[in-house]
Amino acid sequence: MPKNRDFALTRRHLLMAGAAGLLASGLPRPLLAQDTASITTAFGWISNVEYAGFWAALDQGYFTEEGLDAPYLAGGPNAPDVLVSLASDAAQVAFANWLPLLDAIGKDNDFQILGSAWAKSPSGLLSLAANPVRTPQDLVGKRILAQNPSDTSIFDAVLTKAGLPLDYEIIPTGFSPEPLLAGDGDVYLCFATNQPITLENMGMVQDKDFVVTLFDDIGYVVKAGLMVAKKSYIAENRDTLVKYARAMIKGWEYAFANPAYAAQIVIDNYGADLGLDLAQQTRQMELQIPLMKPTPEYKLYLFDTADITGNMTEAAEAVGRSVPPLADLVDFSIAEEAYATL
Repeated sequence: MPKNRDFALTRRHLLMAGAAGLLASGLPRPLLAQDTASITTAFGWISNVEYAGFWAALDQGYFTEEGLDAPYLAGGPNAPDVLVSLASDAAQVAFANWLPLLDAIGKDNDFQILGSAWAKSPSGLLSLAANPVRTPQDLVGKRILAQNPSDTSIFDAVLTKAGLPLDYEIIPTGFSPEPLLAGDGDVYLCFATNQPITLENMGMVQDKDFVVTLFDDIGYVVKAGLMVAKKSYIAENRDTLVKYARAMIKGWEYAFANPAYAAQIVIDNYGADLGLDLAQQTRQMELQIPLMKPTPEYKLYLFDTADITGNMTEAAEAVGRSVPPLADLVDFSIAEEAYATL
């Protein structure tokens, strides 16, 4: 069975950020005050380029064009969980992950999936070329550097699905891969769009000096960044959500077409107080585009529901989770209507 040490991490303080929607200079203030609806988004991580489409939608005025005020709750190690913010009505939309979402639904939260931000999950494993992890078999017996105790559920799912023993050790770590280089563990749980850049900046080369293996490629094919709202909110605010989705789609398309701009507005504005590096944010944007929009025709948020009834259900059941009926769990009609009315 996995061996877990106590997670006693010292994490830097990250400020929760809030942003009120800006008034478009060409529109009279009374009109906007009368017609604007407010919809708050909870993000799971800090205000960096991972959410470039949202920042572009703010910066380009797409939310304002839709008559929306779009405040947000920034995430990070010390921020409330996005699903807690959603359950408490501090946010109306949250971007969450699969297993925590199922756990929240199992506690009688009326959450529903409206789409997925990622076509392919950026979650993966970072290992050194001298001791690479490329398959589930390679995980057996490994010391895994991970940030959260709940990450054991992912490794249990990968190994169970592959018919392998749950033989690994979780070692608590922070959000930098240096402990991997120091030999504190054999493999590091990473975002493929983040920590590998740190190694690149040290002069290391992927596939020569280090290996990045996406969970998608070792059997844990699970959508990440699930856009979630309460069913009760969806029923009462469908038009607002369609407008929100439309603004988000426009924002992401603009960010995809202008990646340097996307990184720059994070540095200059939305993540200005976080000490982010422009070159790193530019590279992160470059790496995430093919995982979010793999083809020109790909429609953001929409994906085949067979992914849920197939791979995602298998991964959930492998670690004892139950999955609600598809009709109760998913509503893609909002994103579909947003695309139809662009």
